[in-house]
Amino acid sequence: MDLTSETLTTLALRLPPADRARIAEALLTSLEGTDVDLDAEWLAEAERRDAALEHDPSSGRGARAVFAAARSALDETPEDADREPRGDG
Repeated sequence: MDLTSETLTTLALRLPPADRARIAEALLTSLEGTDVDLDAEWLAEAERRDAALEHDPSSGRGARAVFAAARSALDETPEDADREPRGDG
């Protein structure tokens, strides 16, 4: 049986959450020691965002706006994601 990453992902997503968490942990652990230094990248991104907010506090968004946008994105169906955004005029 030849599993593609797409097939494997589909199958893995059908597992119970605890099993998915174990697989995710194993995959992340397998990346340790590679050239991928995600912690440093996330720290640099956090510092960049903090500096931008310090420079212009009005550029930030409140938690309600952030959570509303996240909920809206999660509510989109794949068909919605392919559609062009509607204009106001």
